[in-house]
Amino acid sequence: MKELESEVEFCRRTMKSWEKLRLLYNGVLLLPGIALLWRILHLQAERMAQNPPGMGFPIMDPVDLFIRALLFGICANVCFCLGPYSEFIVTALGFPLTARKIRVLLFSLGLMMSLGIIMLVWFLMELSGSFPSPP
Repeated sequence: MKELESEVEFCRRTMKSWEKLRLLYNGVLLLPGIALLWRILHLQAERMAQNPPGMGFPIMDPVDLFIRALLFGICANVCFCLGPYSEFIVTALGFPLTARKIRVLLFSLGLMMSLGIIMLVWFLMELSGSFPSPP
C-alpha cells in the first residue's frame, strides 16, 4: 500500500509541474498569436481598401478568424496534455533521465512546434499577399 502512495504522490507532483508550465506555454503563445491576428486583420483591411465595395472579405470573415484562433488554442492545450503523459511513459520505461530533464525537453519541443505552426501561418499569409489575385 505504501508503494501505491508514493506513485500517487509522484503523479501529483508531475501534474502540478506541468500545470505550472501550461501558464508559461499559453503566455508565450499568446503574444505571437495576437500579433498574427492583428497582421491578418491589417492585411485584410488593406486588401478591402483596394477592392470595390461589396466584394466581401478577401481573406476571411473576422468572426471565422477568431473562431479558428480559439480552436487553435484549444487544440494546442489538448496537445499540451501529451507532455505529462509522455513524461510518465519515459519514466515508466526506465530511461536514465531525470524528470526535470525530460520535462524541459518535452516542453521545449512542444512549444517550438506550436510556435512553428504560428510562424508557418504568418509566412503563408505574407506569401499569399505577394501574388496577384486571380481575376
